[in-house]
Amino acid sequence: MKSKFEELLEEKAGSRQYAVGSRQSAAGSRDPGNGFPDIEVPDDEKIWKGISDELGRSRRLRIGMLSAAAAILLLFSSGVAVFFMISQGKTASTVYSLQNVSRQMGEEENFFRLTVMQKMEAVKKSGASPDDYSEMMQQLEQIDRQYATYMNDLKELGNQPKILKGIIRCYEMKIRVIEKTLNEIAKTKQNENEKHIL
Repeated sequence: MKSKFEELLEEKAGSRQYAVGSRQSAAGSRDPGNGFPDIEVPDDEKIWKGISDELGRSRRLRIGMLSAAAAILLLFSSGVAVFFMISQGKTASTVYSLQNVSRQMGEEENFFRLTVMQKMEAVKKSGASPDDYSEMMQQLEQIDRQYATYMNDLKELGNQPKILKGIIRCYEMKIRVIEKTLNEIAKTKQNENEKHIL
């Protein structure tokens, strides 16, 4: 006596054999030789070819996406660089000139710069050795550092009256230091001339 379970198994096996048998007749004999004629043996070549094709497409897609990402990154970084170069160009003109603040401030700054240059030229033409005016040069360097601080403040905080006055004061201090040095050089020359006369 067969149980219902065994009957079901036989029935399923019969229908499976019919399906496998029809496939075998279409594709040829598929008996792998392991005693299970109804198990289909996979075609390794087709499987590996499919995997290879899929990997090739995946690689090409990945390379294409990486190329596109690199191009976008290059364009973005170029845009950022151009932006900074343009913004630095605008601030550089503010840093080196008060002309951008107002026309009057620009004229005043030009006057002071010209005066400082003329007085420095007078010191160099005075015949004094660099040792005679080394103290002046140190004081001018200190004033230049203060001037640079004011110019940075101007760039960051805008044209506030206190900052503008500080910049003009730096020029005035430079002129006073140079004039003091010119007076000292003139006195030294006068004393040397008096000694030669005596």
